[in-house]
Amino acid sequence: MATVPTDDVSPGQPIAGLLAQQHITVLLVGIGLRFTRSASAYYRAAFDLGMAEWRLLIVLRSTEALNVGELSAAADLDKAAVSRSLVLLEERKLISVTQTRTRGRAAIAKLTPEGKKLSARLMEVSLQRQAQLFKNFTNADKERLACAAVSTLAGSDRVDWDR
Repeated sequence: MATVPTDDVSPGQPIAGLLAQQHITVLLVGIGLRFTRSASAYYRAAFDLGMAEWRLLIVLRSTEALNVGELSAAADLDKAAVSRSLVLLEERKLISVTQTRTRGRAAIAKLTPEGKKLSARLMEVSLQRQAQLFKNFTNADKERLACAAVSTLAGSDRVDWDR
């Protein structure tokens, strides 16, 4: 059974429903959904951005320019979501999108000066939110969690889900 003694939960009190206690995949999905809902509500209220737009701004912050396919892979979003989000970000003048023939007639997106300012602020806020979330974790705990998450993600690509 998944239990944890913390200030937020009484010692021995279950931290998840019955399914999550029996299936770690349900627990992981539940954690991801809670993180996504919380972050989505925060970024929508504070910056009028959805999570897809947030991801794209953060990804573009670390590069000069990317096309839709590259953005899709880097932000782990489908191409249709990337295309829709690019329209919204361009309307807000946070990115510029140019067509090029040198990269197979691809639409290339890059941050505008205003987009660079906002993406820097988003990164600052997201790191603060992350620090708050993991404030009771030791550095060793955070490192173990990150390693386990990366291993889980890598392993999910090797699972034969049809069998």
